[in-house]
Amino acid sequence: MVVAVKGKMKKIKEEQILSVLFLAPAVILIICMTALPILYAFNTSLHATEYAQVKEFVGFKFYEEILGSAKGWNAIFNSVTYVLMSLVLVIPLGTISAVLLNRKLKGRTVIRTMIIIPWVLSQTVTALLWKWLLNSNYGPVSYIYYSVTGQKIDFFNTPLAAKFMVVLANTWNSFPIVLILILAALQSISADVYEAAQVDGAGRLQTFFRITLPLLKPTILTAMVLQSMEYFNMVTLIYTLTSGGPFDATQTLSVLAFKEGFDYWHLGYGSASSIIILVLNMLFSVIYMRILRKKD
Repeated sequence: MVVAVKGKMKKIKEEQILSVLFLAPAVILIICMTALPILYAFNTSLHATEYAQVKEFVGFKFYEEILGSAKGWNAIFNSVTYVLMSLVLVIPLGTISAVLLNRKLKGRTVIRTMIIIPWVLSQTVTALLWKWLLNSNYGPVSYIYYSVTGQKIDFFNTPLAAKFMVVLANTWNSFPIVLILILAALQSISADVYEAAQVDGAGRLQTFFRITLPLLKPTILTAMVLQSMEYFNMVTLIYTLTSGGPFDATQTLSVLAFKEGFDYWHLGYGSASSIIILVLNMLFSVIYMRILRKKD
């Protein structure tokens, strides 16, 4: 009996050691790629910097500058509105497209491939493409508008128009990932559920709002978390498209951090901005998780 217990304990210990060995590379990678950069950025945000050199300790000076200035709060406001406006367009568009592409349609494979193309393109290519399309002098969209109305238009001339154009370009570039996630979730729903709804006399709208949408809520919230993080951290698309203008109307906190850190070499200020972005990401994630837990 004692020998059997010892043998079982030895086997459990070996399995635990084996589990640790398998998990160790992933844990080390996460620490190196996530935890250490965050700690380094936080340390840098507490020190004065000269180019890439960390100098004397200044405490929370840069945080006070960001949160105590109109420029900082404007960047935070732009970040939040950019994320919310993008989600308002991306999530419904991705959901509706996924539901339509889940049906048996002619050329469905070709349509799916074409829809995924924007997501495959880099943010730089996307920004340059939209910059060309909306150019006030030679852009196709501006030319069509001029042909119809007889007036020229500059889509990046006013703050509100620039914000909407940036959101529109981001929606075109990122909604396919939401479509893929939701399409995968749709294909995991049993056909028996829909057959039972048809037997009960439920119409298409009733089936969608009372069966499909509730079953998709966990996936939709997961997509919202992932996309929120991406949008808060997004620099390339906004910087290439508008450089944060006009009048800082599209300058999000991530663009501000990039400019301060890499254009002006204010690494302490840029690092502080990055930590605030991290806090905003965590805040949004907690809200989403609470909503998901409440629904469950």
